[in-house]
Amino acid sequence: MNIIKALPMVAILAIVVSTVSAQTGQQWKNNIAQVESSLIPPVRFEGEPAWNIRSRMEFYGVPGVSIAVIKDSKVLWTKAYGFADLESKTPVTQNTLFQLASMSKPVSAYAALKEVELGKLNPNVDVNLYLKSWKIPDNELTKVRSVTLKHIVSHTAGLTVSGFPGYKITDPLPTVVEVLNGSKPANTAMVFVDKLPGANFRYSGGGYTVMQQMLIDIEGKDYASIMNERVLVPLGMKRSTFAQPLPETKRQFAATAYTGDGKKVEGGYHVYPEQAAAGLWSTAADYARFVIDIQRTLNGKSNTVISRKTAEEFTSAYIEPIIGLGVFLENYDDAAYFCHGGWNEGFSSYFVGNKTSGDGVVILTNTNKPEFISELVRAVALTYQWPKYLAPVNKIVPLSNHELQANVGRYRSDKYGFIKVYEENGKLMSVQNLERPVELIKVAVDTFAMRDRNVKIVFPKDTQTNQYELVQILRDKRIYSRNPKLKAEDVIPLELILEGNYDEAVKAYQKAKEADREHELLSEGFLNGTGYELLSQHKMDQAIQMFRVNTILYPKSENVYDSLGEAYLKSGQKAKAKENYQKVLEINPKNEKVVKILETL
Repeated sequence: MNIIKALPMVAILAIVVSTVSAQTGQQWKNNIAQVESSLIPPVRFEGEPAWNIRSRMEFYGVPGVSIAVIKDSKVLWTKAYGFADLESKTPVTQNTLFQLASMSKPVSAYAALKEVELGKLNPNVDVNLYLKSWKIPDNELTKVRSVTLKHIVSHTAGLTVSGFPGYKITDPLPTVVEVLNGSKPANTAMVFVDKLPGANFRYSGGGYTVMQQMLIDIEGKDYASIMNERVLVPLGMKRSTFAQPLPETKRQFAATAYTGDGKKVEGGYHVYPEQAAAGLWSTAADYARFVIDIQRTLNGKSNTVISRKTAEEFTSAYIEPIIGLGVFLENYDDAAYFCHGGWNEGFSSYFVGNKTSGDGVVILTNTNKPEFISELVRAVALTYQWPKYLAPVNKIVPLSNHELQANVGRYRSDKYGFIKVYEENGKLMSVQNLERPVELIKVAVDTFAMRDRNVKIVFPKDTQTNQYELVQILRDKRIYSRNPKLKAEDVIPLELILEGNYDEAVKAYQKAKEADREHELLSEGFLNGTGYELLSQHKMDQAIQMFRVNTILYPKSENVYDSLGEAYLKSGQKAKAKENYQKVLEINPKNEKVVKILETL
């Protein structure tokens, strides 16, 4: 049972309201009401109604929400909904603390850039020059190019470990060095470089943990104190803290975390010693101060933390077009936005700010439902008419029988993936790899849209190859992807897995790996993620096949045998699970988790 739906409706919107702007009276009330009744999907179609916040909190099972709306680089209003704790029915208030998760990263990057301006750190040199307690291990890649601060904050350092699961409040906590070494009691692997630094983007919380240790080594202080001095205190973020675990004086204000399936996180929430990457506790109003300072600094109205020049670097593309030096970027013609989301166990959050108009919003929740947050962001953007943030509303055009049949087929996606287009009950449907099927809705001649992705689909004929394609076009008319139509004999390795053709799949993946060793769709992490996605879809046999392929492609990785052992265990094949867990210990005899699993087997 969804615990949210079991609560009295009057309790769903336990509200606290605060305004700190000149806007008052009926206009203010009308705007809040419009936001609350204007939650919309990514793609809109004429005649389709919006949703209200009450119904969407019920639909997604969201316990509590805190929102701060920014206008003209000021907090226009804040409001809280629902419960910080479901059992005690404690309402969310302005003072409720949420874990900001990866929204900690922009604040941490801000502090690091302050160190640069103070002359304590060169952002373009090897970070090992500043690290004292730990060093990034040297290898063939780091000999070609060293890791710099700019690489770390832009996720281009080639460092491993994307994110962190956190620790139960009763667990022993590792030091930052133990996290970086992947040594007990850390629950994540060692952080090291396995891609050429500066070559391309790959999200890495491990990189930000390297930066955390670097700042500690430079300043000779604990990380929470550094962040207080560099960012939180100067910006007046009085309720915020990077302290992990949360200090006793602040625990009474902490929201309880709930997983995406509605379960309370054991102990109320997890602890994150990886503070730079995931350790900030804050309120929506407090975090809005940070967003506003970025806007004001960009417009020459503040230099509280960093200079205007540095703020421009912070919010300008380091890797086109997606990321600056700590924030992600969204550009719609001449309307430029900076943003970041967050996901810890039982907490999800998001902020976005416009670089010039002063619009923005901060949204915090105590569950993992980012789709709800996105709908609420769009409601704010619609109400306050953010410049070009929302795409125009589409008009649905009738689909002819010819169009229904002409575009059916298989299309190659990113070389080793696929898109399947098919007809179902008079609708044109599409499925990409393991994603759920979506309808392709005709919106113009030879042009289609999807409800949950802001791209247009066309099916032109390539003049050079004389083959039909599925082309995805972004809002700004740029081509996002070209996907040529596959012939019947064309082989996609993932399709072979889905068909249960394991032997042919192994051959196909091995051949692909020889040709494209560095391709992301052939990486250990992607294949492992594919296996877990198959598990989540209850496709046990295919999941096991995918994990087996990964052990063949990456036979020296303990992680691939661990995952295969887990899949065998879930399928009830204990002997095969034991066999693979033993292979983990052959690679890493110190893997405590696997030792404990083998004891139970």
